[in-house]
Amino acid sequence: MKGSRLQHPPMPARQMGEHMITWDSSLSLGVEEIDEQHRAIFKLVNELSEKKGAGDAAAATEILCFLRKYLNEHFDLETKLMIEMDYPDLEAHRQQHELFINNVIFFEIEKEFGVVSEEMLGNILEFLEDWCTKHILKEDKAFGDFIRAQAMLA
Repeated sequence: MKGSRLQHPPMPARQMGEHMITWDSSLSLGVEEIDEQHRAIFKLVNELSEKKGAGDAAAATEILCFLRKYLNEHFDLETKLMIEMDYPDLEAHRQQHELFINNVIFFEIEKEFGVVSEEMLGNILEFLEDWCTKHILKEDKAFGDFIRAQAMLA
């Protein structure tokens, strides 16, 4: 993709206030701090969905600040735990985190150049929905399964 951010297919239109994704206990890794961070990003996606149509710089700033904090805290914690547990898919997981970071940087650059628009907020929403459904619901869930399997062996 030559350094560009991931392209996402258009999402179907949603009604105001319709939640895109729902957290439930089946998504839990069993590590409360990580689970709380995952719940927070699900909440952000749902709030962004509700704000769709605002297209203002304040919303973009709030979202990007959250994502910067999320990637600094969450990815470090997840990686540390994976190293401690000798998780076999650590490197692939790290690469996915790098893609997330690159996308956030791209959105931050867009914002700095004043490209805040409804389209940009829609792109962030699509990116986050994709992250939740492909990374958290699959990759992180696989890590949670690994954690539970290791606990049963102990």
